[in-house]
Amino acid sequence: MTVSARNSSGHIGHKVGRVVVPRDRIADRVAELGRQITADYLGRDMTILAVMNGAAVFLADLIRRLSLPMKLETTTARSYRGRSLTPGGLTVADLQPEAFAARHVLVVDDILDTGQTLRAMVDQLAGFAPASTAVCVLLRKHRPALHRPVEAQYVGFDVAEEFVVGYGLDYDDLHRNLPDLCVLDVGAEGRP
Repeated sequence: MTVSARNSSGHIGHKVGRVVVPRDRIADRVAELGRQITADYLGRDMTILAVMNGAAVFLADLIRRLSLPMKLETTTARSYRGRSLTPGGLTVADLQPEAFAARHVLVVDDILDTGQTLRAMVDQLAGFAPASTAVCVLLRKHRPALHRPVEAQYVGFDVAEEFVVGYGLDYDDLHRNLPDLCVLDVGAEGRP
């Protein structure tokens, strides 16, 4: 599957290449995660903190698979800017302490790459005295040489060190609507 994207000036920009994880495998795995999280959090006061915009599609499907009461909070964090393929400086929106104090918090994000975004979230949450904090990600990039400052307790899929789009993940705010997880084609210059 190759999809060409038009940029704001109407010119064809980057291409989306092969499917890494098809939509049916995503649906099956999200259902499995929902059962596992439900079993682990049954009887606990739970708050889900979703990192938007990348986790929006994953979050919507995941919470419909959770058979337990929960509160939902959202925040924004961004380390990829515009057309960058590598993470840069991190910005995190402020969180409200009363939403997390004495509650079991599950941070839901789209991808665990360097771990800097999730480390910032977990560190900020620690100051609010939650009962516990865990991390759930749709994707975890396979990066054996990297020691991440945080790990995820719930992982949808492990993927190679490629730039993945679709199912909420984007490149330059495009491709979030693709139903499958796909690799962004990178040309000889290292750019889409």
